[in-house]
Amino acid sequence: MALAACTTQSGGPSPTAIPATTTVPPSTTVTVTADVATVLYRECLADEGVDIEPIPFDAQGRPRLDLVMGSVDYSDPDSVAALTTCSGHLATGALDLSGSPSIREGVLSLLTEFSECVRARGVPDFPDPIPGFIGIGDPYPEGEIPFSDPDLEDAVEVCQSRLAGKSG
Repeated sequence: MALAACTTQSGGPSPTAIPATTTVPPSTTVTVTADVATVLYRECLADEGVDIEPIPFDAQGRPRLDLVMGSVDYSDPDSVAALTTCSGHLATGALDLSGSPSIREGVLSLLTEFSECVRARGVPDFPDPIPGFIGIGDPYPEGEIPFSDPDLEDAVEVCQSRLAGKSG
């Protein structure tokens, strides 16, 4: 799902792609540093046929995916599949916002606004973000995202553009 454009306001939190959580049974989360995770993510995308520039970091050390993901064709099923396949590399701690409560609140606010926008654009069953989302794992309950709704792709595109317009 092309939720990478859920960007934030300039000077606020880094815009991020939203990954899936990676855990190793029984319940251990494997964590890597942001620089390692972003290299693994970029290499994985390249292996899947999606080339992006090296991912820069903001002053707080958070990846600025918004600066490199603009060239990705979110309407191409192969590109979306590559993003899904590779997103786990970012779910290993690179986007952890738990130590930044104000940034986490800003991200949750934007995700909530995104949900409201998608519902207003004709996808009434689109969920609200998971309460307490800290930047690791899915921001939405994946089982509740109405992927089969024919209006979802257009709604996501419009709402991403709206939120991206707020970033600067």
